[in-house]
Amino acid sequence: MQWKQRLLREHRGRTRWPKQQVLYFSKKKLYKSMASKPGIITDWPWTFLGNFKYLVLAPFVGHSIYTNFMSKDERHGDIVYIIILPLLLSIVIHNQIWISLSRYRTAKDNNRIVDKSIEFDQVDRESNWDDQILFNRLIYYIGYLLLEQAHHLPLWRTDGIVMIALLHIGFVEFLYYWLHRALHHHFFYSRYHSHHHSSIVTEPITCTLSFQNRFTIIFFYIL
Repeated sequence: MQWKQRLLREHRGRTRWPKQQVLYFSKKKLYKSMASKPGIITDWPWTFLGNFKYLVLAPFVGHSIYTNFMSKDERHGDIVYIIILPLLLSIVIHNQIWISLSRYRTAKDNNRIVDKSIEFDQVDRESNWDDQILFNRLIYYIGYLLLEQAHHLPLWRTDGIVMIALLHIGFVEFLYYWLHRALHHHFFYSRYHSHHHSSIVTEPITCTLSFQNRFTIIFFYIL
């Protein structure tokens, strides 16, 4: 049983797996079968809509079109309000390009990190990668409607870019690190984070699944 001892030595000390995890071995690979214990508010509220989930944005899109082209209030002609949807589409297309390129490289079998092809279970598990993008757009629409300071913003401000960069390098990265570490606690790991580590063949969207549920997103925004 030398192969078992070697695998245990390689993985000992890296991550403290929760007690709910069931480990089993093959002679070539170490697999982790994770007991699923979904926590509260795990699913997104639009999960039942399936592929029609983007309909939740329809009222905001319709309102933005109306106020920009038909209404005569102070938001008339505000490109910030109307550009939220095109930005969403551009991000989705950008992500899909990288997903397709990654899977093409995996299928072509060049420069694989793991000598294993992506499985349909992983594809299905990561198919909701755009929920986070959808949630962010909802925050943008609601924020625009609630905050008058968000109206008629310039498309570019150098001082704003510098401020965002400093906040990201300092506060956001610090917060992200400790929140990620908290998700590796056995209580949160088995309920919210284990599905992220069950993806053996990593691809660009695998990292987004680290926070791909309502609990961690809401917790992150509250902090």
